[in-house]
Amino acid sequence: MNVLMVDDHVMFLQGMKNLLDVLVPELRVETADDMVQAITLVQRTPFDLVLLDWHLNEGDGADSIRRLRDAGCMARVVVLSGETNSALIRQSVELGAAGFIPKKYSSEMMVAALRNVLAGRIFLPSEALDKSAGRGNEPAAAAFAAYATDPRLAGLTARQMDVYRAATRGLPNKLIARQLEIAESTVKAHLTVVFSALGVRNRTEAAYQASREGTRVD
Repeated sequence: MNVLMVDDHVMFLQGMKNLLDVLVPELRVETADDMVQAITLVQRTPFDLVLLDWHLNEGDGADSIRRLRDAGCMARVVVLSGETNSALIRQSVELGAAGFIPKKYSSEMMVAALRNVLAGRIFLPSEALDKSAGRGNEPAAAAFAAYATDPRLAGLTARQMDVYRAATRGLPNKLIARQLEIAESTVKAHLTVVFSALGVRNRTEAAYQASREGTRVD
């Protein structure tokens, strides 16, 4: 599995890479200390996972995630941050992040959280799960990856499943529409059907529910 780590704290970046090289040797880890380098790498290599520092010197995580998607990055994105307030965690989920790992975690806790993500689960810290997911007008794009084998999805059409699979990678509606060559309004209509099948109102609710249940992607 190809993993890209993006962090402008060089010591943390190298420390995490060394840790992963030892504890999760099946990963092929590349690093970038700014978004310019990160964009160059994602345009050259099809990464499966991006570990992204929320507070880069050149901008916040919201801007970084949008830049990755605009560059065509299809990888799942997991946010790393020293800040862990529930509003920030929720914002990352709404932007399509497949997880949020606090930098304050010990090495063991961080690797355990990462293993959850590598196993296809949504990982959110406990402080986020104590809060209600609430409502959102344009919720998280990657939120319900953990429902891949849910029997409630059995009644979906092939095209609805295509949209669903693209959503599990955290792709925004615009990029899904471009990839599948359909209208963005059609993407939204298909996702509405998926939400109804899962019994949630939006992708953010699906992400929080998946994290609580620890459901795994097949």
